[in-house]
Amino acid sequence: MSSKVKRLGTLADVYQSQNLDGAIHSIQLTRIHPSAEQPRMNRTAAVQDLAASLKQDGLLSPILVKKEGKSYRIIAGERRFRAATLLGWKEMECRIISRKEQDCNRIALVENVQRENLSGEEESRALLLLKKQDDLSDASLAVLVGKSRNYITEVLGIASLPGDVLKQCSEIGLTQKNMLIQAVQSNRKGKLKEFLANVRNKKIQSVKSAKQFNRNQEKEGTQSPSETKAHKSISKECEITVAGKLIQIHCSSTQGAKSLSSRIQKLLLEPQS
Repeated sequence: MSSKVKRLGTLADVYQSQNLDGAIHSIQLTRIHPSAEQPRMNRTAAVQDLAASLKQDGLLSPILVKKEGKSYRIIAGERRFRAATLLGWKEMECRIISRKEQDCNRIALVENVQRENLSGEEESRALLLLKKQDDLSDASLAVLVGKSRNYITEVLGIASLPGDVLKQCSEIGLTQKNMLIQAVQSNRKGKLKEFLANVRNKKIQSVKSAKQFNRNQEKEGTQSPSETKAHKSISKECEITVAGKLIQIHCSSTQGAKSLSSRIQKLLLEPQS
């Protein structure tokens, strides 16, 4: 991407930086139609709430459309259009633009991403489409949408999850962006099945607990073969009994008892994170 890539903080910046037509007209709703290229998967989400807001305060920001013959295609603002339709409005204010199709798609994607009310999967797919369409690097995409490069890379990772996995995530209510990012991390560690199981049984209920799960997997992955072998050996040699507040450990050999004692002391002396 050339130097044309700029930080677009708000949709108003898009208008200014790209020299869009920007003419505002009141257009009959019967002449307006949604676009097939829409980042949002659930197009009717929260439309009732938005309709209530429009009824009380009116349309505070016109929707963005492109003229196509005698009708107008929505570039940004489909939910506002649906809410207005629900209220029985006959017409609404629209900002008309005349741009190449690629630019219209980019503006729609940027506008949706910057509103920050897309699901994690929707945002990931939108960013991936924008990246492919304009052949952008993660760094250039980050500049375009006003996010950090690390943020872009993490969110794009969500789109790398297989479709059946994303479906499983949705079924158990795992749709929040930061939780899906942690699911991606567990998938890379080969622990996605365990991760999802922990979400189902409520052992993982927050981003903090999800991160802790992945940190634990990293610790297990870095344990040396000799440590693993020693741990299994000690487990076979020792018998643990609990009587009230008393814990008794019986080892079958002196060496086993010494090894276990050393490990327990090390564990007790380690600083807690």
